[in-house]
Amino acid sequence: MKTINDVYINALLADASYVDGLRSSTLEDQLKKRMTPDLAKYIANNFTVVTQESNSGIFDSGFDVTVWRGNTETDYAGKNR
Repeated sequence: MKTINDVYINALLADASYVDGLRSSTLEDQLKKRMTPDLAKYIANNFTVVTQESNSGIFDSGFDVTVWRGNTETDYAGKNR
């Protein structure tokens, strides 16, 4: 069963996914364009972007995906979201 914390974190990650070209090395700075500095820091400290794909082009389906992995030694360690 998901807790309210899980739902909130998933919502934050979903919102963060709208930032194009996410790279873990500059994740906090990139996220600050979309959310508060504290939230950007929290996500950068707890998650890493595994991959981000944008489906654009001639057959644009509008489906984009970002896969996040919880950083080691965090409550989210090893969990993909």
